[in-house]
Amino acid sequence: MNDLHAEQLSIRLLEDTDIPLVKAWLYKDHVRKWYGDPCEWLEEIYDRKGRYDWIKHCIIEFKAEPIGFCQYYDCSKTGNGYSWDNEPQGTFGIDYCIGEERYLGQGLACYIIKLIGQQVLRNEIAIQLIADPVLENSNSIRALEKNGYVFCAATGLYKLAMHQLSRSLDRLA
Repeated sequence: MNDLHAEQLSIRLLEDTDIPLVKAWLYKDHVRKWYGDPCEWLEEIYDRKGRYDWIKHCIIEFKAEPIGFCQYYDCSKTGNGYSWDNEPQGTFGIDYCIGEERYLGQGLACYIIKLIGQQVLRNEIAIQLIADPVLENSNSIRALEKNGYVFCAATGLYKLAMHQLSRSLDRLA
């Protein structure tokens, strides 16, 4: 994907009218393989204005067409039992997927990760971003690494300190 096309990517907050599309994506084999049970994700999406209001659920668009789903969240609000339990205050987790198959394998994930980072930078007080991809998801891991995320063997997380984010954004610009 060239930079001209990457500029046509955007992220916006999920709306109720997006839910059927996100639901369809979550049940697709290429998403379910990495995301697991769609019902867990949908529970959070349906209750995003209530119990899960601390998670920012978003739609990824390319040329104004919805092509995927992403979210970011303050890890201190997730409760206990996660690999990020001991991360410092100001740690935000990110998740992302491309739901439309025709957009897979085009290098979009690198730019999506960049956009999520920009979104967090604009809207939150964050000191680091983390991602927890399934270790077999080599495409996602490569995209995270291209954005400057570093694997932490102690936690199994990919981390990006916010002071590194601007350098990462410059590299992809």
